[in-house]
Amino acid sequence: MRLGQRGAPAAVAALLLVVVSGGCGAAGVEERAGTLVYAHGSQFPQNLSPLTGEGGSSAAVAAVMIRLLPAPFRTMPDYTIEPDEDLLAAEPTIEETAAGQVVTYEVNPDAVWNDGSAITVDDFEFTWRLQRSSDPADGGCASLISTIGYDQIESVQAGQGDNTVVVTYASPFPDWKSLFQLYPAHVMDRGDDAANCAATTLGWPIAAGLPADISGGPWQLEAENIDVGEQTMTLTPNPEWYGDGPLLERLVYKTLGTEVPGVAVAALRSGEVNLITSQPQPDLVDAVRKLGPDITSEVTFGLSFQHLDMNTADVHLGKPEVRRAFALALDRTALVAATAGAFDDRAQVLNNRFYVNTQPEYRDNAPPQYHSQDIAGAQVLLESVGYVPGPDGVYTHPQDGLLRLTMSTLPNNPLFEQTIDLASAQVAEAGFAITKLIDPDIFAGADRPTSLESRGFDIALFAWTSSPYVSGFAEIYRSGGGQNYAGDSNTEVDALLERLSTEVDPEVAADLANRADALLWADMVTLPLYQNPTFTAWSSDFEGIVPNATTAGPLWNSDEFTLSG
Repeated sequence: MRLGQRGAPAAVAALLLVVVSGGCGAAGVEERAGTLVYAHGSQFPQNLSPLTGEGGSSAAVAAVMIRLLPAPFRTMPDYTIEPDEDLLAAEPTIEETAAGQVVTYEVNPDAVWNDGSAITVDDFEFTWRLQRSSDPADGGCASLISTIGYDQIESVQAGQGDNTVVVTYASPFPDWKSLFQLYPAHVMDRGDDAANCAATTLGWPIAAGLPADISGGPWQLEAENIDVGEQTMTLTPNPEWYGDGPLLERLVYKTLGTEVPGVAVAALRSGEVNLITSQPQPDLVDAVRKLGPDITSEVTFGLSFQHLDMNTADVHLGKPEVRRAFALALDRTALVAATAGAFDDRAQVLNNRFYVNTQPEYRDNAPPQYHSQDIAGAQVLLESVGYVPGPDGVYTHPQDGLLRLTMSTLPNNPLFEQTIDLASAQVAEAGFAITKLIDPDIFAGADRPTSLESRGFDIALFAWTSSPYVSGFAEIYRSGGGQNYAGDSNTEVDALLERLSTEVDPEVAADLANRADALLWADMVTLPLYQNPTFTAWSSDFEGIVPNATTAGPLWNSDEFTLSG
């Protein structure tokens, strides 16, 4: 089914509504069959709210919420953006104004939350109001992970029709399609900015689940179906779903060490799990492929990349010379060859923080000195700011002490651990002493002393998984950004990101992003390593599974999964 166009004759619109509403009956309970268990190695979430850092940085939360909280647009596996044909009755329109733009949405009149309440302009308006500012003095909330795009909106109002939503922007926002993953006003709005901020800051603790078990997608997650001990979340069909599907009886998210070859293979072979995604490793990929036709698998290079964050709050890493010396001491070509390159020869060094190698906007912005390892150059930089080599080869500073740093990453990821081991050996040649920390709290809240949010780390290795919307990187690289965990601050970068947020010409926007990236190479607060491969494997008993290596994740079309036979 394709969306109708605005202004279509009434008979056409009526036919469209019949098709939409008829889909639910076509996928009645009697036709549903089977349970699919999806396993991932990321930490089981402590908070389910995507609005703050703890939940918003969780791969588990992203995977589950993708078909619970509706949004006007969906990210497809080929990076294209398509309207959600269930939520919308017509493709949104955009009109440029003298100062900004006006976007008009036509909401499917059959679209409801799972408590039967209609999805209306109130939900769009509340979603905007909830995220429009991080400044409490302006009625905002400092706990928000991002306000990008919402902070450029002037108003959200009802249009002429009962289901028309008109969003007016005070300035152009090119990535407007990225906005409005909807939050239910009738459930969540406390009627007061301060009260809403307090609720946002608390989030949705895992044991309590979502507010009122709310869902506006094909699945719902009831609190009673969350088992923290077993680290599972069981989704069931939304009885008020207004689109086709789901075709399964249950969809289970399970935390499991899928990066550990023995664990993943045993779980797939036994049927304990039916779908996994993980960082691929040679042993894992080979072992899964040996399972034969019972298991289908695929390696994809998507919009995800490995990188290092260097915390400028650290006494050593606060010096640009030390960060640059660390980068010079790394042999990234050897790192890639020994990790991602060991199972897929498409892997290559990434020299951009905004675009991955397979995107047409990608530009190699790395200065020549970072194209190869330079131990002598690294030592010259260290000595230029007072470091001297000790008898064991480790450098020390007369005031700041031994150049000993901790490199952190998340648990259950041998590929990440291998990367740290190799990197530690490489930089040791230049006089760095590295301690590896496998940190289960790396994506926890600010109350955990070693988490990214608390900025209690030295160097952190993790992946950013993005979408085609480049404006989302602003929160990572702008001064004070919600995901600027390394603490970089560069007014020139800020100015370019500010222009990027309103630039509607794709070529100009790409140039702005690449110029900002070139400046970030000089700061050397974050260091990209390689475009991240994703390994997806699933039971051949299931159909409809299409790997999606963007923020949409593997469950992006889970309402279409079927148990064959």
